[in-house]
Amino acid sequence: MQSYNYIIWDYSPFLYYSDYFQLRIYSVLFALGLLFVYMKVSKKFLDKNYDIENFLFKLIISTLVFSRIFHCLFYQFEYYSSNLIEILLPVQLSSFTFTGYQGLSSHGGLFGLFLGLFIFQKNKIKLLDRLHILLNILLYSFILMSLIRIGNLFNSEILGKECFEINFLCFIFPSYDMLPRYPVQLLEAFLYFILFVFFRYFSQSGYRDNVVKSIFAMLIALGLVRFFVEFLKLPNTKIVFEYFNMAQLLTLLLLAISFIGYKFFATKSFK
Repeated sequence: MQSYNYIIWDYSPFLYYSDYFQLRIYSVLFALGLLFVYMKVSKKFLDKNYDIENFLFKLIISTLVFSRIFHCLFYQFEYYSSNLIEILLPVQLSSFTFTGYQGLSSHGGLFGLFLGLFIFQKNKIKLLDRLHILLNILLYSFILMSLIRIGNLFNSEILGKECFEINFLCFIFPSYDMLPRYPVQLLEAFLYFILFVFFRYFSQSGYRDNVVKSIFAMLIALGLVRFFVEFLKLPNTKIVFEYFNMAQLLTLLLLAISFIGYKFFATKSFK
């Protein structure tokens, strides 16, 4: 007789709920992750004559804005193409209800991070220091991404496909359906944590002396994890392709840029 070890995930996504205001666990974990990255990176550069707190704050805003824009354009274009103002508003105007920013794209966040890194205070922070800032942001963002995926679990979103051959520790999300699904949120969170430990270990052994090589290595590792985990996920957009989903196509673009960068810029000297 086959035994099943399904977990019924029916926990509330809210820390606080009322008719006027809701506080989601996802939002708290997201905020804690951002605070963690902000504090760890700012602490490393306090000895520099830079306004590092102001610079990091601008980077966070740029990251969040483009994360939101990418999600709305690449994942929910059908809706937001007719409701452009709602891209930057935390409310649904048709019913005037507070929804928060429930759609954010990690690919858009990376784009916003890179854009802001080389636009803000470009005459005040040396290129090499910018690269070291980027390196540390990427490193500590693995923790942020882990917390975000745990938040997705509490929201019962970013769901896995139905379990077939492997049924160990599959989850059932009653708010969606009663089918056992792969816990891709926990899998991805765990893999991001492993990447953090991996690159943190190498940072202690001098690997990060080549800052550009380390940056592209992190991006390649991130892209590979994201690309393969997507095969276990349900499509989260109506834009469907034959072999890959939208997230995988964006990830393939990231991987292509990262491999090219690793090959052609890893040996360059930056000052």
